[in-house]
Amino acid sequence: MPTFKGHIMVCDVVRDDGAHCGNKGGAEVKAKVMQTISKHKLRSSVYVSSTGCTSQHRLCDMNQCTMIVYGSDGEGTWYVANPDDVETIVQEHIIGGRKVDALVNDGMKIDLENQG
Repeated sequence: MPTFKGHIMVCDVVRDDGAHCGNKGGAEVKAKVMQTISKHKLRSSVYVSSTGCTSQHRLCDMNQCTMIVYGSDGEGTWYVANPDDVETIVQEHIIGGRKVDALVNDGMKIDLENQG
């Protein structure tokens, strides 16, 4: 079984209501992720998969979706992203090991300082 340095999960769920990530930008974002990791020769070290509905589609505009990235730190980061954001996320998070704070889904951050 291969060892991966990163995992990118893209929500591309389609529903009849037209409001889910797959109805918005999910398929386009996932295609852009595949294209970008191929361009950077990361296909053997970054696993890309679809994820089921994360119930975050309400935060996404019509060309966006939820994307969850696990990088070298082993921590999952939730993003709201469109196809134009993918290059930045791959360059900064996957390659550089730095979260892209401007794209982080603030509603899905875990507040470690205020846990009981």
